[in-house]
Amino acid sequence: MKGQKLWKKLKGYLLENQDYKPDINDVQIFKKEIKDDIIIYQVEDVIVKQSNKQLLPDKSQLNQVNENDIDNTGVFYWPSEIILTKYILGDLDRIKNYNIVELGAGRSGFCGLVLAKKGFNVILTDGNQSIINELKENVILNELNLQVEALKWQSGDPYANTCALISDCFFFENYHNDLIQMIKRFCFAIGAAPSRGGSLERFINKCQNQNIECKQLNILHDTQIILFNVIN
Repeated sequence: MKGQKLWKKLKGYLLENQDYKPDINDVQIFKKEIKDDIIIYQVEDVIVKQSNKQLLPDKSQLNQVNENDIDNTGVFYWPSEIILTKYILGDLDRIKNYNIVELGAGRSGFCGLVLAKKGFNVILTDGNQSIINELKENVILNELNLQVEALKWQSGDPYANTCALISDCFFFENYHNDLIQMIKRFCFAIGAAPSRGGSLERFINKCQNQNIECKQLNILHDTQIILFNVIN
């Protein structure tokens, strides 16, 4: 399947240092066109713009990212965020009374941008400062006034009346425990990711061992939607 092909590209690049050239056109969910190197999506009744430029980090950038204890996946566009957006738009009643924080939003922040244009109170976050700068550019491109914050996954105060969105942030298992503690700070979380090398399944098992209920839904392109609820 196309989804399996995409995730194989990611694994090859990150683990074997092969060239990676993401092709988000493999996922055809929302109507889109390209004008002046800008992708223009028609998402129900709103338009969302995304820069079409692709940033392929070289080894020096990867080393710099690793030294700062963050991963580099935010520099790519991932189809799982498109799929997460599709799911949430079909289940808006679940989040209609909540604020939204997108964790690991990357350069795109697509799902958060769509919800902001739908009238939700949204904060976009990522742990990579260079990615934050590009994410801010994307917010400006969409003529939105919403918060963009640098945020690493650590324990802290709870987010009142807030839902977290998590798109394909489960691959690096050394961040699993921090992400679990982060999820516990929210009323609930909605995630989307494919199964790659068993990392998603291991994350779900860790959540369940820490009193986080995980409801798994199979969606498109081998990508699974997961509903995370903390059991008090």
